[in-house]
Parts: sequence; structure tokens; C-alpha cells
Amino acid sequence: MAVPRLSKDEQLRLAVDELVWLGSVVDGLGVEVAGPDQVRLCYDGTGWPAKVIAYEAVGEALAAQLVATAARGHTVVVANRISEPARQLLGSRRWSWVDRRIGAHVAFGRRDVEVRFRERRFATATGDGFGVSALSRPAGDGPIRGRAGVAYAAALLCSPNSPPSFRSVAAAVHMSPTAISNAVKHLAAGGLVGPANRATLPELFWALAEVWNPVKVVAVGSVPDPSRSEAATAVDRLDDPGWVLGGDLAAAELGAPVFTADSRPWLWVPSLVEARRAERTYGRVAWPDGAAVIAVAPTALVCQLRRPPARRGEWPLPHPVFAALELARDPGRGREILARWTPEGVDDVWH
Repeated sequence: MAVPRLSKDEQLRLAVDELVWLGSVVDGLGVEVAGPDQVRLCYDGTGWPAKVIAYEAVGEALAAQLVATAARGHTVVVANRISEPARQLLGSRRWSWVDRRIGAHVAFGRRDVEVRFRERRFATATGDGFGVSALSRPAGDGPIRGRAGVAYAAALLCSPNSPPSFRSVAAAVHMSPTAISNAVKHLAAGGLVGPANRATLPELFWALAEVWNPVKVVAVGSVPDPSRSEAATAVDRLDDPGWVLGGDLAAAELGAPVFTADSRPWLWVPSLVEARRAERTYGRVAWPDGAAVIAVAPTALVCQLRRPPARRGEWPLPHPVFAALELARDPGRGREILARWTPEGVDDVWH
């Protein structure tokens, strides 16, 4: 499945973050953040400011447009894919670039620094032995469509007796109220939402469970430390978006009748930016060798509606509805477990 499109701001934050990482692993090269779209590049004691431009992909035509219209000064283009003609054009104009598939070219003065990645560090396709990747992308003709449909359905299930406003959900997931409104129209047409935007239960829950997939999943070689400053875990600030425990461990701590022999934590993180930062910090490894799992949640609400850790736990817990949606994805035992789970103080929207 395709990697979900990031907003321009998300692309830019990710690009700046990866340039900082590049500076940390290339001898003699240093990269410091100087602004939302600015970095300071240093090599062998010489430093200069550079503007960062981020795209999904850059072809020759776009590269030509960029070099023709950009202001004077150093520029770094970061993208998932930069075609060979585009790379040659950028390099000939003394522009720097990072192509996440193959490496980077840093131009300064009359010298160039060439970086080649030994492995696809930022690959997200399955089949390479390093974790798995999936996209929460419902079918285009289904009642739950796109990120907006997933977000509103999830928000409604968490508050079925007091349907949230379109504007509040839109603000929480950084989308427009119009996108949420259009998504709700599809939910209503599918019979999943009734008058006054009341949820049709349990049909809405089970429809959302069918499309409840992580955006990205990766196994890492060491168990994340919630107190490390490199990761924006926000474990002590539950009102802010942050990391949250998932999987069977979270369900069990929330009281679900589930037991697991897999003790490695599954941790939801708020964004692809945070997932890639964690991947670099804790080391991406083959799935069987993983000490923990890092996953980008199907909707940002998972990392916003957090609860305090269990008495002896380190990680915040998710809203029980999100734990229930994970259990529902298990074709062998999910329905059986959910049939026996009625969490206290929460609407069991799956019954």
C-alpha cells in the first residue's frame, strides 16, 4: 500500500529532522536547526545557512522550476525520490539534495560531500525483513473514507452520547471542518450515523475495525525509554499528544480478559516524523529480533486521548475503544474477548 501523504508542514519537519540525523552520522558534517525551513550546515569548521525544501518526489521539470525561481543562497531539497536527471541538475547548480532511497549530496564552495546509504533506512515497503508497513486507507467506495472518516468515527465511538462537533475533530487531527463534514455524509449514507450524528451501534464500531490499520509499523532493537529527551513521549503531560501503549499489553492493563506471551511493548506514536526519529534512536531491526514495536496510529486521536499508566506501568494507556479496535482485528479471538469485556465507566460500543 502507498505511504500516506504528509502535509507540507509535516514534510518539512521530517526533512529538517533527517538532515540533523545526517549530520550526526557523517564525519565532519554538522547540521543545526535554524528555523522551520532553515538549517545551518557545517563542514570542517566552515558553516553556512541553507533553506530546506521538501517534496514527495522531484523530477527534472520540478527541479528546473525550483532552481529558476528560488532566491539566492544555499538550498537543500529532501524527497522520497529524486530522479537521476533532477539530481544532476540540482548538483550542477550547486544545490544539495537528499534522496531517501539512495543517499545525499551536500554542495558547499567548490567541494561536494557524497553520502550513500548502505540500506534503505527510510523504506516503508513490506518484504524487506524489517518490520511491516500498512496504511489506514479505507476503500474509496466504503462508508468510512480516508483519514477524515476514520477520525470522526473514532471520535464518535469515544463519545457516543455526546457527538463531537466537526470543528473540534478537525482541529484535533489538523484537517478542515469541510473534510470532516463530507466524511460524516458518507457515514450517514452507509447507515453508520443517524439523526443528530448519533452513532449506530455496534455497526459503526465493527465497520471501523475493518479499516483500523496502523500507518506504519517498525520493530526496533531496544526498548524505548519514556524519559529520553530525543523522543517526544510526553508521558508526564497527558493533555499533549504523545506516545501511548498499545497491543495486548494495553488491553490487559485496561482490564480486558486477554493474556499474551509476547512481552515486548507496542507503542503508538503521533506521526511519521516521530516514528522515523524513534527508528533512528532505537535501531530498526528484523521483526523477530525486535525488542519493541513502534507504530503510527490510524488517527492522531489515539495519541491524544490518553490515560495515566497502570500502577506499575511506564506508558500512558489508550482510550479503551482504541484497545477494543485492536482486539477486533484479531480474527481468531477478538470477538470472543470483546464479548467478555465491559470496561468500567466507558460505553462498550462493540456490544
